Amino acid sequence: MRRSFLVLQGTASPFFSRLADALRSRGHRVRRVNFCGGDLVYAGNGMSCDYTGPAGELARWYADALRADSVTDVILFGDCRTIHRPVHFAARDQGAAVHVFEEGYVRPHWLTLERYGVNGRSLLPRDPAWYLSQRDSTPPRDLGRATGYKLSVRAFHDIRYRAANTLHQARFPNYRSHRPRNGFVEYAGLAARAIRQPLYDREAERVTRRLFASKRPYYLLPLQVNADAQIVHHSPFEGVRESIDVVLRSFALNASAGHDLVVKNHPLDTGHFDYRGHVGRLSRELGIADRVMFIDAGHLPTLLDHTRGVVLVNSTTGMSALYHHCPLVALGTAIYDMPGLTWQGGLDTFWRHAGPPDERLFQAFLDYVIYHTQINGDFYTRKGIDMAVAGSVRRLEATRMEVSDAVT
Repeated sequence: MRRSFLVLQGTASPFFSRLADALRSRGHRVRRVNFCGGDLVYAGNGMSCDYTGPAGELARWYADALRADSVTDVILFGDCRTIHRPVHFAARDQGAAVHVFEEGYVRPHWLTLERYGVNGRSLLPRDPAWYLSQRDSTPPRDLGRATGYKLSVRAFHDIRYRAANTLHQARFPNYRSHRPRNGFVEYAGLAARAIRQPLYDREAERVTRRLFASKRPYYLLPLQVNADAQIVHHSPFEGVRESIDVVLRSFALNASAGHDLVVKNHPLDTGHFDYRGHVGRLSRELGIADRVMFIDAGHLPTLLDHTRGVVLVNSTTGMSALYHHCPLVALGTAIYDMPGLTWQGGLDTFWRHAGPPDERLFQAFLDYVIYHTQINGDFYTRKGIDMAVAGSVRRLEATRMEVSDAVT
């Protein structure tokens, strides 16, 4: 069936233009919308238009655009971006399906494609019994092929995208990025981090070696990026520092005196918040400075293999923790936060009473998530994009035209 796709903002990469070309080659109508210079540079050669009006007029513009092109499907990356929020309502009224791309729930070599929303807005059930009931009808998970993903390739596309935003700023005077900081400020922070990375690596190795030698049980708190939509939109916290405060205070009051806490910084943290200093000051204030360690690096699988439990907000590290059979508590909204996988008794009781996840449930959950929401590929490398486009076209064409009535 010939369908009409409206393609909104994607990643800083050629992925959306390649996907649009593939859909056109199969007889579908595709129109892209450019909101900024970066979108323009990566728009490709197909039919596209610019949106240059204020954010307050987007809802009406979307409604008109959906009707004018008889749009059946909307494609976007990041369902909580300001420029994307109004389209959910317009699509529901038009009867169009919304398909949301995001980084993979499973890492590496996977990306996410879901109907309606992802992460906290995902329609994936939170009922353990449901996943167990689907196990016989869900194929065993595909292990996936490596894509050759390189951070340097991703950085190249991101820099090009941001530079185009600056170059074409006059053409898109009302555009405001979802990123809270200027791109060049962020890259300065990442560059400074790269210079210090060898020191971070050696420090993490020393801390890990000393921790293992002491044989003291430890918990792991992996931090997230402060501007991550998972923190901004799908957590009860104003930012990462607030989540640190809650975890450290609970640990001080409720964890056994013989247990330690390792706080691991996110590998893409730009250094604009001094988490190390904040953790140190609060630990001293709470009288637990000798039991709390902060590291800016470290081999996550090794840490997960030996930890007594993992505390996080809603990071995809939670999937890795479950894979490593770690007791886990999620403080935000996460697709894996359900009885049998995560501790449901609250953070204060987690330290003494949490047990490992139900392995049978996790295998059923993981098989279902990969089969129904994951695409083998990546958004940035040539090989990864080829794989992702092929898998995405198959998924999009197989998707039934059903629209949820639920809009948040």
